[in-house]
Amino acid sequence: MNYFSTRDLKNRAKNVIRRRLSAILLTSLAFLLVNFLLTYLSEELSGLNDWSREFTRRVQTYTEQLQAAATPEEMQAIFEKISMPSVSFYSRGVFAAVLSMLISLMSVPLSAGYAFHVLAEMRGHETKVTSIFTGFRVTLKALAISILTGLFAGLGFILFIVPGVVLMLRYSMSVFILMDDPSKGPIQCMRESGQLMRGGKWNYLKLYLSFLLWYILSNLVTAFIGVPLLNIYLTPYVNLASAAFYLDRLPSGAGPEWSPEIEF
Repeated sequence: MNYFSTRDLKNRAKNVIRRRLSAILLTSLAFLLVNFLLTYLSEELSGLNDWSREFTRRVQTYTEQLQAAATPEEMQAIFEKISMPSVSFYSRGVFAAVLSMLISLMSVPLSAGYAFHVLAEMRGHETKVTSIFTGFRVTLKALAISILTGLFAGLGFILFIVPGVVLMLRYSMSVFILMDDPSKGPIQCMRESGQLMRGGKWNYLKLYLSFLLWYILSNLVTAFIGVPLLNIYLTPYVNLASAAFYLDRLPSGAGPEWSPEIEF
């Protein structure tokens, strides 16, 4: 296994972006748009969007009333009227809730497809935008990895924050392993991820923490213009650096024989 610095990994990611700028950004845009569409449809079917709109309306109304209040008594009366919208009122039934959940889960294989895309690009292959949909070939396995990882990490967070973080880092390479070899089962991918991450968890955490200022800037831009514009660049930047980390952790000679003609 190789041990490259955070700067080296990020530089390699930036080199790929420079070499394939238009293709990388176009794929990132497609990935983000599809993810947004899935989220919107899920929240619309569940009634969450209607609930959020009503919640926002009430907050604005109460804020205006509090600003107009002239006495403490008037403010107290307004506080007593404050109430949250009823979740059950905006529910659209069991079928809509189930459909909403299924649509939401589709973001998991979509993310697996994006992992496939960044792995291929980091290996020097030129992918198409449609590469983000390759994860749907292994939908059930990707979902199993996501659920099991979330379950184990959740239990770790319940016990204490540190075990939760450690378990998340331990299984962080599982999807890369699955997309490298779709014949492997979820448990095998998670087991191999644990092996790859031995002695590498801190380095991977440092890699992610190094993007903290980027995420803050992205959130500020989103809050200012209402569109997560910077994410079009940040998403491939982070994921390509993660793919570089994964590839460097592989034993020499490990990994599949990639063929763009077959895979893409």
